[in-house]
Amino acid sequence: MKAELKNGANWLATILFCISLAVVLTLLGSYLLFPIDAAIYQVRQYWPISAGALYHNFLQLMAYLQLPWIGQLQLTDFPVSQSGAQHFADVKQLFILAWIILLVSAPFAVRFLHQIKKQGQEYRLLRPAQIGFLLPLLLAGLASLNFNQFFVTFHELFFRNQDWLFDPAQDPIILVLPEEFFMHCFILAFVLFELLMISGWLVAHRSIKKLRATHDK
Repeated sequence: MKAELKNGANWLATILFCISLAVVLTLLGSYLLFPIDAAIYQVRQYWPISAGALYHNFLQLMAYLQLPWIGQLQLTDFPVSQSGAQHFADVKQLFILAWIILLVSAPFAVRFLHQIKKQGQEYRLLRPAQIGFLLPLLLAGLASLNFNQFFVTFHELFFRNQDWLFDPAQDPIILVLPEEFFMHCFILAFVLFELLMISGWLVAHRSIKKLRATHDK
């Protein structure tokens, strides 16, 4: 019983590690995505600001969302309403939670994966990797049908209030954060997670092939 609980805890830590790693890497990747999307979709036409100043404000926003010691959101060139500040505070909690999960789960997941490799049992990764690969595909399929509805549903699931419904007159920051930027972030997170699952899948297949070759001898 104790061994089963330990095994379950190890798998849970590994799953949480993969999910949080994809999320955190997406947060870091957004630093490259934002200026590209801002230029492609010409968001500065909605708010008179230089490209450099716009990116500076984006960095201020991301710093607030990810650094726990920054307690108040202050943007140099954008006013922030009370409801807008509340929504970003809610987002901050989710982002910091992702970082915490990553940092806490990483040692357990790495040790568990190392043990599997040391014991030559990489084949155990096959089924979890297959399931982990297929489930996001279903989610991505739903999102591709109507991303706007998916975006709304996502916010309704993760936020208990309506503060995410920004009024551009009070929170003009939303004017320079196009829907396509969020879509690309979702796509990046999806691709990163799928790559992790494919890696596990390939490692498992290599292990199975090796075991079959040994058995045939």
